[in-house]
Amino acid sequence: MIKISCEMCMDLIPLVRDGIASPDSCQAVRQHIETCPQCRELFDGTVPPAADNQQALEQLRRKAQLFSAMLLMFGILFGLGLTSSSGLFYNIIIMPLIGAVGYFIFHWKALYLVPGLLLGTHLLTNALGLIRGVEHLDLPSLLLWNVLYCIFALIGTIIAGLLHFALRKEP
Repeated sequence: MIKISCEMCMDLIPLVRDGIASPDSCQAVRQHIETCPQCRELFDGTVPPAADNQQALEQLRRKAQLFSAMLLMFGILFGLGLTSSSGLFYNIIIMPLIGAVGYFIFHWKALYLVPGLLLGTHLLTNALGLIRGVEHLDLPSLLLWNVLYCIFALIGTIIAGLLHFALRKEP
């Protein structure tokens, strides 16, 4: 009689099931499962298989997209907040990054969703500024700045898309 540990038996069970284990290994596993109820359950298949990693991966993907969406909205609000300040020219860097984050979330749909988000957020912040009585932009200025920001965001989206295309893994 060959004595084996539970860990060794658990390692050998898939080989015995597939019929590729040596006769001595098969005999050792069969003798072990006669005395060990946990290994017998595993051998008989009554123990559920290990958890599927697909669900954990999907949950991680959703959290990454949620974080990216929050980063996108923060970037848009931060960039729009710089419009009437001396830090206006930082938007040359911020808006392409917003486009790249938009590509990460929406892929090529970012070509029209990010400018839509920019316009909607810009109109909303301007309307809130008008209601609160703080400084706001007139409509032609707002549209001009929004067109410029959209151009920069589209450049960032296109760069991110081309990098994604160039660096993808071939099957």
